[in-house]
Amino acid sequence: MSLASKDFCGPNGYPRVPEAQILPVDDKYDAKFNFFLPAEGNHLFNEPEYFKLHLVSGTGVYAQLVRRSDSRVFATLAFHETSQGVYISPRRGTYGGVSLNGSLDLLAVERFLEVVTDYLRGRGALCIRIRCAPASHDPSLFAIVFNALLRLDFRPEQPELNFDMRVDSRPFIDRIDYGNVKRIRKAEREGFICERADVALLHAVHVLLEQNRARMGISISMSLAQLSQMVNLFPERFHLFAAYRDGCRQSLVAAAVSLEVAPSILYVLYWGDAEDMRSYSPIAFLASSVYEFCVQQGIGLLDVGISTVQGVPNHGLVKFKRNLGFAESLKLEMVWSGNLDGEKTL
Repeated sequence: MSLASKDFCGPNGYPRVPEAQILPVDDKYDAKFNFFLPAEGNHLFNEPEYFKLHLVSGTGVYAQLVRRSDSRVFATLAFHETSQGVYISPRRGTYGGVSLNGSLDLLAVERFLEVVTDYLRGRGALCIRIRCAPASHDPSLFAIVFNALLRLDFRPEQPELNFDMRVDSRPFIDRIDYGNVKRIRKAEREGFICERADVALLHAVHVLLEQNRARMGISISMSLAQLSQMVNLFPERFHLFAAYRDGCRQSLVAAAVSLEVAPSILYVLYWGDAEDMRSYSPIAFLASSVYEFCVQQGIGLLDVGISTVQGVPNHGLVKFKRNLGFAESLKLEMVWSGNLDGEKTL
């Protein structure tokens, strides 16, 4: 469903976005702001409904690179103003930055970024922060955007290590270390099962994940209500997985919440196991099932997120993900700052 600016008005309960504007990019393309034209290939965090979910009235900038001849969208980039003069992509979410909606050359991407950042500065931007997708998601786009933003006076911050793997014909068990092979074999021998779960299980999954994090002294970042809202907005992108002690499905021993953040990319937002599962470590068994789902669905990349905090590695988590066959990829936040340092993305 395409959205126009009028859809974000008070009577519908949505904040209002700034007036739609058009700026020329070159002799072929325009940058259209807050038009919400239909486009294919956006990552989740550039979808209009996601933009709307985190919008505060009058502070959102939804930019699209549009071919003048036929109004086809070729690139999308969304920002929120989180405090006066501070624009962030995304306000919430694992990454933001540019989505390519069609094939573009370097110059067109560069000119689009230049026009958008000039537009933000014209709106009073003092700091612009773009959390880029991991380099492995689209190495060519990562390189082009990094190069262009550097020349637009952006600087990299918080070099995180993200972990993912390419999904191919190799069985998951052939990609992992011997210890995890043993854990998977043990779970299979003792009758554990793992399957994609219905959304009706979301409450039980959230409780398990909440308890899992509490044992580690941390809290889960999204409440059940927030997760439910996301599932309702993007039901086709969310996938729950549940592992049980046996076929009776009475004992939930591990679970994962995952979402398709971009075409052919599945991101594990959360996973965890139940208490007293140390001797089984069912996350390996769970990961095997998630990988098999990717194979069946033709998903090309399985992403399990970062293993760093503000760039500092959690070496135990790094080892855990490496042993499950995942490899590092660089994830950067690019920052342009005028008169202040700006705030971090949430």
